Formats: sequence, C-alpha cells, structure tokens
Amino acid sequence: MKKIFYTIVLMCSISIAAMAQCKNVVKKNLPKLAPFTHNGQLNSANVKSGGTVKFQISCYTGLTYRVAVCGEDELGKLTFRVVDENNKEVFNSASNNNASSWDFNVGSSQELTVEVSAPANPKSISGCAALLVGFSEPSNNGGGGMRRM
Repeated sequence: MKKIFYTIVLMCSISIAAMAQCKNVVKKNLPKLAPFTHNGQLNSANVKSGGTVKFQISCYTGLTYRVAVCGEDELGKLTFRVVDENNKEVFNSASNNNASSWDFNVGSSQELTVEVSAPANPKSISGCAALLVGFSEPSNNGGGGMRRM
C-alpha cells in the first residue's frame, strides 16, 4: 500500500513540476504576441522529439489573431500547421520559412486545430511545447503575414 501511495505522490509531483515548467516557457515568450493581447489561456503540453501535439482554438469574426509557438530550448525549432474544421491545411510554418508565428483573421467564427511538432532527435528528448494565442481589432494589428481565411 505504501508503494502505491509513494508512486501516486511521485507522479503528482512530476506533473506539477511540468506544469510550472510550461508556465515559465509561456511567460518568457509572451512578448512574441506584441502588440496583440494574449487570450489568457495556457495551451501547453509535453512533447517528445519527433512528436506532435494538437491544440484547439476558437477564432471569432471581427478579430485579428496571432498564433506563436514556443518550447524548451532542448526541443529545437518547433514547427506548426493549422487546419480548419474540415481538416484543410490553412497554414504550415515549414512552408513559410519556419515561421514561429502567424497573423490572420477569419471570415466567420470557427474552430481551428494547431499541430505543433518537435524535430526528431536521436536522444529522445521531451519537453514543454506551448501555443500562444493573441488577438486584436483588425485596425490595431501587427501586419506582416496577414491572411484572411
């Protein structure tokens, strides 16, 4: 019974440490959203080298968005792709100079899936990957890379 208790305590401790680690990654990278306003959500997950994590985001008509990916340095350069509700790819950072962010607005409110991938590494590294989402009124956006969906 003690083994089970200690195992549960250890697993909870690891989970809490991982969440704190991800919060630090997000906090450090929030300036990437400027001049957009962070949506206040923490979108983060543990990803292994060569792996992919998916995040769902809601986008609303009349707002301009910036999505930015970040992660622990040990993971390497993260890439991401965005697909719409019909699983149609609308953006791929690998096809856009390995961009770490993308600005866009939507023609109608919709759910998007952002798939964040870590590069393969023979050492089988894992770490925190996060998706930052910012928004602004269309006349108050950062400009470059704008795309209307």
